Amino acid sequence: MENLHKLFYSQASKKDFFFPIVRNISNILNTRSSLPLGDFLDTDIASMSVVNYGLPSFTHLSMTSERDIEILCLTVAKSIVAFEHRLSNVNVSFTSYDPLKKEAKIALSAVYVDEELVLNLLLKIALWEFIVHV
Repeated sequence: MENLHKLFYSQASKKDFFFPIVRNISNILNTRSSLPLGDFLDTDIASMSVVNYGLPSFTHLSMTSERDIEILCLTVAKSIVAFEHRLSNVNVSFTSYDPLKKEAKIALSAVYVDEELVLNLLLKIALWEFIVHV
């Protein structure tokens, strides 16, 4: 009986509360859209559909180029705004790049209902895989 009480009446942690959103963000960032990068950036968010789900391929971007970093952050933000409708005020910023580990650190902040959600994204350049941390 005590286990049932814990299951239904215990306070969920913020990590548990945001888990479905974090999982969806991970899915968005690790799915490649069929649109080329330029077309993805030119497409209006309102006209995007599940056919365009995910991020376009950006393997040609350099993590040492300020313009490419700006494009990466813009692309990540646009994909989250387009496909994770529970979030508002999405802001993506580049934190650092480690050329030895080939890892880029990116910060994502957004608002869910009245709660601020801050996620740390680790982009493994060799695999172009995002790892999402709450």
